[in-house]
Amino acid sequence: MSYFRIMPVIGTLIIILSSFLLPTHSIANSLQTTLEAQIYKHFKAMHPESHINIVVNPINDQVNNKKCYDFSIPLPADIPSGGRLSIRVSCTAPDTWSVYVTARVDILSMVATAKRPILKGASLSARDLHFTQQNISTLNQSYFTKPEQLLTLIARRNIATGTLLTSNLLVIPELINRNDSVIIEATIGTLSVRTQGTALDSGRYGEQIRVINNKSQKVIRAYIKSRGVVSVSR
Repeated sequence: MSYFRIMPVIGTLIIILSSFLLPTHSIANSLQTTLEAQIYKHFKAMHPESHINIVVNPINDQVNNKKCYDFSIPLPADIPSGGRLSIRVSCTAPDTWSVYVTARVDILSMVATAKRPILKGASLSARDLHFTQQNISTLNQSYFTKPEQLLTLIARRNIATGTLLTSNLLVIPELINRNDSVIIEATIGTLSVRTQGTALDSGRYGEQIRVINNKSQKVIRAYIKSRGVVSVSR
């Protein structure tokens, strides 16, 4: 056999062997891509205005020795609001197997901080607020993302510049004090009735207090709607 006849045969064998030696598909990479997309979709729906960063930890290389055409990745109902996640991934075809995958989710949102020192008892205004981007998945206390959530709230204690504004630093002011004159609103169908009353309790927005109807002298329970106004219905 001549040299020139052998060379094409050797070339053909090299091509055939290469097709077996080179990885044509990585189950781990496919799984990671699918999982990242599903996690991103879940958290983006919860925080549409935030930046979502996802890091899926390396998946066990042993899954590359398995076959899978269809992944099942049901996110648990009690999935944490960011941070470290552990998710069970199952393969349903052609083989049946499962693996736990861990990931970390960072949710970067604009949250309110103190733009300047705020004294205890002061009512917050727009001039007191500055919004900065923070990873809210690491925050253990409630935070605020919109100015209207904070306006008229009162500082529970002195707050330094740059402090993250959380619910434990602020208090909702009482809109009605005991013995205040109030307007009682009642709605019957399309008819709205208003009458004068006197508050027997103090309270904040949405709270239910006792009120006496000045005309009938009857004591009722009503919800605080705004400063000086209560409503029989919520």
